[in-house]
Amino acid sequence: MTSLIQASAKNLKKNYSISNEYSNINNIFNEKINISIWKRNLSSNIENAVKILLNKNSDLEFSELLNKYNSMEILINKFGEDEKLLCFYKDITNLIEKFCSLFNIKDSWLRIDAIDKPMCPRFHSDYVKCRLITTYLGPATQWLPNSLVNRDKLGHGNNGLPDNESGLFSKYSDIKQMNVGDVGLLKGEAWINNEGFGLVHRSPDVIENHKRLYVTLDFDDLYRSIFNHNSNFI
Repeated sequence: MTSLIQASAKNLKKNYSISNEYSNINNIFNEKINISIWKRNLSSNIENAVKILLNKNSDLEFSELLNKYNSMEILINKFGEDEKLLCFYKDITNLIEKFCSLFNIKDSWLRIDAIDKPMCPRFHSDYVKCRLITTYLGPATQWLPNSLVNRDKLGHGNNGLPDNESGLFSKYSDIKQMNVGDVGLLKGEAWINNEGFGLVHRSPDVIENHKRLYVTLDFDDLYRSIFNHNSNFI
C-alpha cells in the first residue's frame, strides 16, 4: 500500500495520475493533471463478446447521445440481444454511469469504432473539456507527459516533419501508452484554465495491420454543438 501511495504521489508531480483504483480517477480535477488513468483488466467474457461483435460488424461505427437509463436498450436494438454480448453492453453502461456521475451530467456522447488503421496518427490535443477513452481490442492510445512535450512543434510547428523528427519529444521512450481495458480521462483545451495544456496524444503507432475496437465518451454539449450546427467533428 505504501509503495502504491508513493507511486501515485510521484505521478501527480508529473501531471498524470495512474491507479488500479477507480476512485483515483477523480484526480483529473487536480489543476496540474491532464490525464487520469484507471488501470483494469477486461474479463474473458468481455473479450469474447468483443470478438463476436466484430465478427458480426467488422466495420462497426456507432455514435449516439446516451445515459445510464437508455444505453442498454439502445445497444441491444443496435447490435442484437445475444446473451454473450450483454456483458459488453453492461460494461459500456457502467462507464456511462461513472462518466455522467463524475461530471454531474445527464447524458454523454458515446462512440464505438472498429478500425484497422490509425484514426489520428499524429500527436495532437483536442479542443474538448474532458474525454473518456478505452480500448477493448488492439493497441491502445499513446500520450506524452506535459513535461516531455515541446508544444511549439504541434500542428504547423512541425514544419512538415514526422513527430519523431520534429522535436516534439526527445526520444521514443518519452511516449506512454495505455493498455487494453484501461480507462483514461483526457483533459482537453476547453477545460477551464487549461488552454495550452490539453493532453497530447495519438492513435497507437503500429506498422502492421491490426484490428482495434475503441470507445470514447464526451460531454453532451459537444455532441449538441456539433450536430445542431451540422459541423464536422474536430
